[in-house]
Amino acid sequence: MDSNRLLKQRIRRLKQLPTLPSLLRELFEVLQDEQSNFADIARIIKHDQTITERILRVANSPYFGHSGYVSTIEQAIMFLGYDLVKGICLGASVFKLLDGGKKRTLSNLWRHSFEVGIIAANIADQKSSSDPSVCFVAGLLHDIGRVVLLTLDMKKYLKIISSDDLVTEEMDCFGIDHALAGAEFLRNANLPEEIVATALFHHRPEEAESFPDLAGITAVAELLSRRFFPKDEDDGIWSEQTEGILLRMGLEDQDLILLEEAVKRQADELASAMSMN
Repeated sequence: MDSNRLLKQRIRRLKQLPTLPSLLRELFEVLQDEQSNFADIARIIKHDQTITERILRVANSPYFGHSGYVSTIEQAIMFLGYDLVKGICLGASVFKLLDGGKKRTLSNLWRHSFEVGIIAANIADQKSSSDPSVCFVAGLLHDIGRVVLLTLDMKKYLKIISSDDLVTEEMDCFGIDHALAGAEFLRNANLPEEIVATALFHHRPEEAESFPDLAGITAVAELLSRRFFPKDEDDGIWSEQTEGILLRMGLEDQDLILLEEAVKRQADELASAMSMN
């Protein structure tokens, strides 16, 4: 069987995975309806108490700096925005399906995801015209393909998850890497195209014809996460391309010192709200 045919079969399998809960299917249908409102969205989210509580915790976390207290899911959606709420729902739901796996590994992978989101949002705020909130969501979901591959074969994927050449190992084991797996999954979940493109190109941002700034910021954020928050599960790759993006952004040594101080504080502020527990 040729590799292209095998790859297409893998992609079809991804689209058929039961990783997209009915709650999310309903949520995306509502969001695509121009006549829907916050009450329609809230009504769907309220069916899952765990996700409702997590969204409220995030909305009230110091990281987002809300001056009052967000007490209803309607307020949280208005404050956080559609895409961030979708990102939290998607991440929380998919990770919850994998509770039978290695809890520490999954927790570290989830934490890595929102740490990259925090770094990306800070870079956007300081050195780019990109929207920090979009960068946060892109960072939060950039590695969702790794979770998709875990659902395909957890035992096999856990053997390679800490590999220094993860993408090659993924191709050897699955015939697809986590970037393409994530992009297919996010597209199937009706996430915005800039989030899909970022997942696809976060390891090769120089190839991103659409939304290159967002892909570049996410790639640099993932690279810096290895420096700021080293974990066995991180997979940031230093390359000439990411180094060039770093230089073009004007991120110098002093900037990186200040960035590290800020994101470490913010990660601690957001950790309890984003916890998988």
